[in-house]
Amino acid sequence: MDQAVATEGRREGAKPLYRQMKEDLVRRVMSGEWRPGELVPSEVALAQEYRVSVGTARKAIEEMVLERLVVRQRGRGTTIARNDERYEPFRFYRLHVGENTKAAYSTSYMSCTPARANAIEAKGLNVKRGTAIVRILRLRSHEGQPAVLEHIAILEERCPNVAAIINNIQPESIYGLIERAFHIIIRRVEERVQASAAEEEDAEILKLTVGSPILEVMRKAFDLGGAVIEFRRMRAVSDIHYFNEIG
Repeated sequence: MDQAVATEGRREGAKPLYRQMKEDLVRRVMSGEWRPGELVPSEVALAQEYRVSVGTARKAIEEMVLERLVVRQRGRGTTIARNDERYEPFRFYRLHVGENTKAAYSTSYMSCTPARANAIEAKGLNVKRGTAIVRILRLRSHEGQPAVLEHIAILEERCPNVAAIINNIQPESIYGLIERAFHIIIRRVEERVQASAAEEEDAEILKLTVGSPILEVMRKAFDLGGAVIEFRRMRAVSDIHYFNEIG
């Protein structure tokens, strides 16, 4: 179907035209039409394609800029944002020690293997129990002391062979790896914070006693289409706190 005609036919929808256009552009990014670092057509060209005003096209692009999905580059044009352009390192990391020090001084991978989702992982990933995943155990240390134990589950179907890639590279940023290797952009995360108690594995790795108070953060990472790609349980020692600035 002709893109301009299809979009023109949605003019009478409830959403503003620029937002309809922006959502269609995001869909095209998801389909792989443009990948991170690649140029997208100019606002004039997009306006002609969608049969809208340049102002409408500009507003659609501006929304994508605000969401860090695209980057305007003087003298070059607008490109799909790469992982390092979309957000600063540890953008989604909210665990701190002291006033404003992130509890992530060093990272070590303890295991990364194909597995089947257990009940907790299945709920976190919004899939059926037994779905193929990659299960990762990763430790973050601060000043040489174990601080945060991360239990990470990634959907194998969306990221095939990711276990071998992670074991080979052991990346600091899993989201950056997912983007580079599978062209999946992590758009947002959702976190739930609660008090918990150290289990046997936590106690052994974090050097605690079983039953000691710990902080637990459960995170879901979503792609551009709103599907969960990764589920993560972060189990932190008691002197770690969760910090999030709003506004």
